This record gives sequence, C-alpha cells and structure tokens, in this order.
Amino acid sequence: MREDIAGLINNIINGPQVIREAAACALSRIGEPAIDPLLTLLGNKDEQVRKSAVVALGEIGEKRLTASLLPLLIDIDDGVREQVACALGKIGDEQAIGPLTGLFKDRNVSVRIASVDALSKIGKPAVETLIKLLADPNESVRESAAHALGKIGDVRAIRPLLELISDRNIYVRMAVAQALSKMGEQAINPLIAFLSDKNDVVRESAVYALGEMADIRSVPYIIKLTSDSHVFVRMAAAHALGRIGDIRAVDPLIKLATDRNVFVRMAAAHALGKIGDLKAIEPLLTLLSDDNLFVRMAAASAFNKIGEPALNHLLRLLASDDTATRVAAAQALGKIGDERAITPLILSLWDENEGVLIAAGEALEKIDPYWYTRDATRQYLPYFSEALKKGGKHVKLYFIGILEKIGELGMADIDVADILKDYIKDEDKNIRLSTARALEKIKKNLR
Repeated sequence: MREDIAGLINNIINGPQVIREAAACALSRIGEPAIDPLLTLLGNKDEQVRKSAVVALGEIGEKRLTASLLPLLIDIDDGVREQVACALGKIGDEQAIGPLTGLFKDRNVSVRIASVDALSKIGKPAVETLIKLLADPNESVRESAAHALGKIGDVRAIRPLLELISDRNIYVRMAVAQALSKMGEQAINPLIAFLSDKNDVVRESAVYALGEMADIRSVPYIIKLTSDSHVFVRMAAAHALGRIGDIRAVDPLIKLATDRNVFVRMAAAHALGKIGDLKAIEPLLTLLSDDNLFVRMAAASAFNKIGEPALNHLLRLLASDDTATRVAAAQALGKIGDERAITPLILSLWDENEGVLIAAGEALEKIDPYWYTRDATRQYLPYFSEALKKGGKHVKLYFIGILEKIGELGMADIDVADILKDYIKDEDKNIRLSTARALEKIKKNLR
C-alpha cells in the first residue's frame, strides 16, 4: 500500500497532466492512508501539483482536512483557489463558511462561482451569514450571496432578497430575481405585489423572477406589464409569458410583436414560438420582413419551435390570393428548412409573380442546394423552360444557374442546351453572358 501511494504521489509531482489527474483519482479512492502524503503536496511550488492534491483531498472529504485547506484560499493561483472552494464544499464543514464568503470578492469569476457552489452544498448553516452579506457595499459580494441563497432555497432569505430587488446593479438584481424564483410558493404573492411598484427596475426584476417560477397564477398580472411604459419591463414580460406558456398571453404578445422597440419585438417573437399557438403565424410572417435582422431571426426561430403545425399552415399560404403572403410563406419555409416543403416550393417557381418565384428559389437553395437532383423533384425539371419564358431578369438568371449545374452533372433526362439556346440572344447582356457561360461548361462536360 505504501509503495502504491508513493508511486502515485510521484506521478502527481512528475507526471504530465493526464497522469496527475489519474493519480489524484486513485489516491482519493485509497482514502485515509493517502491523506498525510497528499497534505505534504499542498506547499509544493508547482500549482498543478497543489491543485491535484486539493482535488484528491476534497474527494476524500474528511472534515479534519478543512484546517489544512483554508490557507490555500489565498493561493496565488486562480485554479488552486477554485479547487479549494470545490473541496470545501464537498467536505461541508461549517468552519469554512466565513472564509468561503471571502472569495466573493475574488478577481476571478470561476473562483466566485466555486465559492457560491460550495456554500450551497454546506446549506442551511450558511444562510444567516449570506443574508448579512446582502447588505455588503461590494456588488460582487451581494450578487454572490444572492446566488448562494437561491441555490440553498431557504425561505428565511425571501424577505431580505425582496428588499434587494431594486439594487442599483443589474447583476445583483438578476441574481436576486433568480434566487427568489427558487424559493417556491411563499415568494409568489410578494413578487406579484411588486409588479405594480412605481420603480420600473423593481417591476422588471419581479416579472423576471415570476417567469422563472412559471406559475400560471401570475399570468394576468404579467400581461398587464406588456403595455408598461418602460422597454425593459415590456421585454421582461414577454420573456416571462413565453416561459410560462399560457395561451392567454398570445393576444398580448401579438400586440407586442408590433412594438416600436427592436428588443421587445424579438422577445415577443420568441415567446410566441414557445407557446406555439397557430394564431401567431400571421404576425410572425410579418416579422420575417422586419427591418431588423435579429427580429427576422427571432421570427424564423419561432416558426421552428411551433414545428409541424406551422409548416402545414405555411404550405397552405403558398396558394394564398395575396402576393405578399405567398412571398412571406416561401421565405419562412426557407428559414425553417424542412425538406417536406421542397415540392410545394418547386411548384411555386411557376407563380405568376416574379417576387414569389425568387422567394421560392431562394428557399429551395436554403433547404437543399442540390434539391434539383432529388428523384422526387426531377419530374419538374423539363418545365424550367416555361419558368424562363415567364420570368424577368432575376428569375432567368436563377434558372440559367440551376440549368448550368444540371448540365454539369450530366443528368440525361433533360436537354439543358436545348432549353438554354434561345437565351444566347436575349436582349439583356447579363442573361446572354450567363447563358454562354452555362453552355460552355455543359459542352466541356460532354467531351
């Protein structure tokens, strides 16, 4: 046993990182007999050695190790401090509570997160200390204390957390809101009461917390905030309603989808996608043509979330009497990317409106750049000449490009050159050049 331990200690000191990790794991399984040899490594000048020793001691988990580990909370190496915090959390000794809260001011965010996790594992004995730290002048301390209290979930923290919901620092407020969302039943009514607070920061934090709780009792109160005068409150209300997923929120969210603020429209689109009601499809189609790229992306994402019901509805809209609707439906299908839309989109290539033709062609390219090689779609290829005759410049250029690719592939069931020959004398120079290039490439392929 001694020889085994000595060999493993040597591996930690002299081995590469993967060997060190394996040795630390083996020593932690040995347990008590490995403790003293591991303790000798805590003063090693190599931070990787110190870190490996700390990991092993944390896995062993005996409370008598707390006193030996605490001095390393001020180690010069960030990784060592982080692993010491993790180890102390696994050991669970109350003596570590004060020193661990000292890490809330650490310069390294990973160390602060590790200290929060460690205190949450120690649990209820840390609550009173953490509550006091909610009043600390340091923002990182208040934020970390709130996160830790949320992880512990002790209802004693509800009132102190509510008092901090209007904190001047946004990260503290978000930590408080997250913590309150984990406090259960007793936090709901106080949070609902805060939705009518005069301070917009309080309203925003409260609605965020209620959204995280996803309790349907809060829905009527959150809906009222969709018409709030402050942008961030409206945005938070949209997020919350989407997370809760109650059908009552659909109409208010549809209204928010026309909000003057970009971020509110984005939030409304995401929320409508999560709820998945078909009533949202028309408003989402409108958002696909929004001036802002991110709003358009949010609308496309919403269609993906709604899934097959949205797909079927959009396919029906390809036959709408309204041109703009047909264009929007084709664009949406391209963004969704479902292969079941390929055949309906091919049929839209013969639409009387050039805008629909272009939208359908672009959608097909997005779904599958080689859609024209599929067995199920090849039957439509001979009719490309009809599309060329009907289309304007952009449509002709699109189909010439497709026919060029088909010709290069040598697909025998369509005479590409015969279709293209009429356009070598087209009145438009770009069409003539594209046709000539396509025919030249096809000719080379045939040699």
